[in-house]
Amino acid sequence: MRWELKRLVRALSNPAATRGVIFLIAGSVLILAPKISNFLVLGIVLFLIGGLAIIDFAYTATGRHVLGAGGRRWIAGFKGLLGLASVAFLVYVAVAGSAGLTLALLVALVGTYIGIRGAILIATSIARRHEANPTEGIATGAIALGLGVLSFLVPASLLNALILSASTIGVILGLVLLAWSVHWSQGRTELDPARASTGELLWDWIRISDIGRADRAALSDTLYFESPGLFTKQATWWVMLMLSVAIATFAVLADSTAVVIGAMLVAPLMTPIVGLAGALVNGWGRRAIHSALQVGAGASVSILLSFALARWAPVAIAFESNTQITSRVTPTTIDMLIALAAGSAGAFATVNKRVSSGIAGVAIAVALVPPLAVVGISFSGGRTSDALGALLLFLTNFVAIVIAASLVFVLTGFARPYALRERRRQLLLTGAPFVALAIVILAPLMLTSESILANETDVRASAQVAREWLGEDSDYVVQSIEVESNDVSVEISGSGTHPPAEDLAAMLRDELNRRVTVTLRVNPVEVTVASSPPR
Repeated sequence: MRWELKRLVRALSNPAATRGVIFLIAGSVLILAPKISNFLVLGIVLFLIGGLAIIDFAYTATGRHVLGAGGRRWIAGFKGLLGLASVAFLVYVAVAGSAGLTLALLVALVGTYIGIRGAILIATSIARRHEANPTEGIATGAIALGLGVLSFLVPASLLNALILSASTIGVILGLVLLAWSVHWSQGRTELDPARASTGELLWDWIRISDIGRADRAALSDTLYFESPGLFTKQATWWVMLMLSVAIATFAVLADSTAVVIGAMLVAPLMTPIVGLAGALVNGWGRRAIHSALQVGAGASVSILLSFALARWAPVAIAFESNTQITSRVTPTTIDMLIALAAGSAGAFATVNKRVSSGIAGVAIAVALVPPLAVVGISFSGGRTSDALGALLLFLTNFVAIVIAASLVFVLTGFARPYALRERRRQLLLTGAPFVALAIVILAPLMLTSESILANETDVRASAQVAREWLGEDSDYVVQSIEVESNDVSVEISGSGTHPPAEDLAAMLRDELNRRVTVTLRVNPVEVTVASSPPR
């Protein structure tokens, strides 16, 4: 016991562990206290943009780029000027701007800068296509341009997403550095924690975590439909998929949450999706294509099957009141977070034999099979908008699961260190489409989330105004509030005389900062008191 304690103290007393604790604390603070000071974020942004500008000017003057990039010097000089102009503008808005610098405005401004750099990178990559392969530059530029568009459309939601991502990365990186320190104390690495950079420590952790060729081959045999037994594997997978979709479809029609959960116990969608993530991080092109085709074919068949079952089912579907449908036709960023957690669980259970893969399979199936069933059911009822919303939810879950599973595979040793080290460009090119698709999907998700959040904020504010309008001595109480754009519906119940509705409309106009039309519904309450007659 004393020896174990000494080894633990030695493991946690090196510089790598100290950095891990710092990352862990910083990430935890961001998660627990997401409201960050404007000036703190501004300082970080100015440092990053200013640093890039200095690097661009240094390359223009010397021809040496510390980040290993190249290209024409005059373009680098133009980007440097753009960076300095952005820094000057941000400082002006923060200090002398009449409207003040909010975090949302800061994100929009920085996003515009990133988007412009992305557009420049795309243009220069295409112009230099005869000198070098433009694919990497186009992919990177497209991602930057997409982030710039998102920051302009939904700056507040993107800011929350960036804060959550940064905090999660900090926590994960801190845990990895602490785990590396434990392995270092056991003599499993010769890397000096006092001299190694954080990047070198991370690469060394990937090397240490490598599960080996034999275990990787054994896991691959469970993730990919290959010989021997190819026909049996495919037949079993398709039978289980159709059964799970049938159960999920009937569960949605019956509006039964319990049966939906039961359908997930037999759903096999985890295998090709997690297999696709494994193929992407290992550079297995053929397996990646086969897994993607398997998922696409499975999704198509699932939609067709649910469509047919819904047309033949002797059930009158109430789309407006069916909770299984209404909860899946307006996806938000919360759904993407659920899928990220499900993908992480599925990948971790695949690599770690102590965790049942069936549990993780249920988590992934919950995120995929019901949306496909809702797509088919909505199409059968002629509700195209609901079907497209459920399809967006499926795509959201699919992309998020693949991205999360890929990251977990890298950190848990399923990804080959050789491929990560020697084929980084190939891995970037294969993973870029999923990142770009995630950015495209994020736009409607964030717009929906902001719309829902704004509506809920208006409802709470309107309810408070309605209570103030009635007054503390009123016999009326507010029953419900609905806000749709500039129309506010207020339902009250009670007895006596209530204040004029025009006063409520004026108060709501001042609170919501826009003209509104108030629809007031009054429910009279009749109270009867009866005493029993004497005997």
